[in-house]
Amino acid sequence: MAKVQLEIPSYDHGIGLVASWPENYRLTVSVSADGQVRVVGDAAGLTGLAVQLLALAQPSVPAGAHEDLDDFLLVLDEGSAPLRLQRS
Repeated sequence: MAKVQLEIPSYDHGIGLVASWPENYRLTVSVSADGQVRVVGDAAGLTGLAVQLLALAQPSVPAGAHEDLDDFLLVLDEGSAPLRLQRS
């Protein structure tokens, strides 16, 4: 089993999640005709997504906190389906 060290951004009650993405990554989200969601990325993109999920999992993050990912702000590759990550 490999060990990975990551810096997880903390939740700020004033502004919410502070997004932290690596430089030069690829990440695409698509939905097939039968409803299957596909997330495809290079190592940096998948690691960046993991960091966002781990940030939402921190004990200080309240229920309902979320991060919207889309291609508008170039978080996801152009043409990607939008994706919301949300804490329950």
